Parts: sequence; C-alpha cells; structure tokens
Amino acid sequence: MSSNVSNFSKHINIKTKNHLFVREGILIDKETEEEVARVVNNVPRFIAAYQDYASNFGYQWNKWNSILSDSRNSNLEDAKYKLLLKRTQFDKFETSGKTILECGCGGGDDTEILLRFPFSEVHAFDLSTAVDRARKFLSDERLVLSQASIFEIPYADKSFDFVFCHRVLQHTPDPVLALKSICQKVKVGGVLFVHSYHRSKKYMQHFKYKYRFITKRIPHFFIEQFLNVFATPMHALNSRLYKSRWGKKFAFGFIPLEYSPKYSNFSKRELIQLEKLVTFDALTPMYDTPMRWSEMKSIVEAEGFEIKYFNDNPSGSPIYLTAVRKS
Repeated sequence: MSSNVSNFSKHINIKTKNHLFVREGILIDKETEEEVARVVNNVPRFIAAYQDYASNFGYQWNKWNSILSDSRNSNLEDAKYKLLLKRTQFDKFETSGKTILECGCGGGDDTEILLRFPFSEVHAFDLSTAVDRARKFLSDERLVLSQASIFEIPYADKSFDFVFCHRVLQHTPDPVLALKSICQKVKVGGVLFVHSYHRSKKYMQHFKYKYRFITKRIPHFFIEQFLNVFATPMHALNSRLYKSRWGKKFAFGFIPLEYSPKYSNFSKRELIQLEKLVTFDALTPMYDTPMRWSEMKSIVEAEGFEIKYFNDNPSGSPIYLTAVRKS
C-alpha cells in the first residue's frame, strides 16, 4: 500500500509547527484544529493550484511514465540505480533503519531507487501532479507521498537522517532559498545530497537558453507535437553533426533536440523517445537557473555541513555533492 495514512502524522503545519491528524480526508492541526491540507488520492495536498509553477513536469512524467523507470523498463539495465549510487555515494553510509526526505520527486523514478535502500521511511514530495504518477506505480508501506512546495516543506526542521534533492533546484524561482530550505530538514549527523545544473560558460551555450523565452510560454501539448513531428529527422541530423567538433558544437547550441547516440540497452526508437522527454524537460520549465559550484559549496558549508563527496564539473554540467551536517 502506498502512502500509509498513519504516517501522515510526521507532517506539520508550517505556520504553527504543530503536528497534524487526519479527519474526513483533511489534515488538521492538532492544537488549533485548523484545516491544513486535503488528502486527495491518498496524497496530502499542501498547495493550491495557482502555486504550481511546475505543471510541465506533471504533464511530462504522466506522458513518459516508464521510459526512465528501472523497474518498468528492462532495457535500462539498472541505469538509474547505478547513476544515483555513483552520484550520492549512499552506499558509503549506514542507511538501515534511517529516514529520508526526497525534495522534488517528480513521477517517482528516483523514489523507486531510494526504496531499494533499507530506509525505514521514505518521504517524498513534489510541487506538481507528477506525485499522482508516483502513487500509481509505487507500492511500499515505507513510502509517504505529498504535494508541497520546496519553500514550505511540511516537516519539522532537523527531522530526517537523509535529505535528497536531484535535478530540482534549478527549476525553482529561487535556487539559493530552495537549497537553504532543504538543508534545514537534515538532522545533526545526517546526510544531504543536492544536485543542480551548472552555470558554466560551456553549459550556458545549450540550445535551450536560446529558445526557452518562447517555448516556456507555449502550451505543453504543442511542444509535444513539435517533437513528435521533428524528433526523428533532428536525431538523424544530429547523428551526422556530432561526428565533428564544430558540428557537435553547432548541434549543442542550436538544434532543439537533446541528442543521445547511446543509452543503456535502448533501441533507436527508445532513444528518440528519451530525446523527446529530455528535450521537453529542457524547453518547458517556467524556471531554469543553474548554480555556480562556488555558490552551492558556500551555502552548504554555511548551513553547517561538511562536504564528503562532490562533482564540481568545471566546464560542464551537472554539479552535485553529498555532505554531513556537523551543527
């Protein structure tokens, strides 16, 4: 069973810091009896529709609902698991019996990887309706899903052994404030993993930063239809351009398709579907603000963490780190 109702008691009212209880499908403040969130489809909804600036992610993860799922796409060959293990280094830490909070779970492709670790509880939230896809496909009594904002996380400070935030920060209105917000949820001695696109000179030449001022304003359906029509010929064009240094540079900067010559054990058809997904992800978000490595590092250290593992990727993207809270 997904999102066991009894586990909703870990949520709090961010205004009063009081814990909550469920009454007739509503989360209620235990002290003030204020109605804090409605439980819809067994998921607490801490946001109103107008607060969802991430509707594109709800659209994309419900559209491409299995291509990046290790459990539902055997051709991935555990690619997601291997990637997250490499980036987080979670195998270097004791995870048995520990709690983890995933900030920005999307449709749950990373969540299903986190459930492979022996965490006692896996709490995951997302701003978008992608949480409904996560609930549909993920079934584990340890999992608690909610729809919430990264700026108003409905959990007490210093309440989790692990906090995980992957491919999210750059898609918030204020990545610095978002990073500080998630840092607050890590216990002393707990582990933080954060990731961001990198504001490097090379990465900022990517085609999306030339077209996003238009594409983020176009209805998602039309971006999807554009990719349905042009992805295959653009893939063929990119396969030629990427054979030379200057062709690759031109394609990276101007051809609006994220090229994947090979990925795991994908067929050509799957590669093109993956390219559609990643390109949609690049062109449609309301926000896309990469961080500099120096900025990420200084914020995490100022919040009381010691960085244990990291990838600063001086010329490219992404950047990420795993750190332990010392104070």
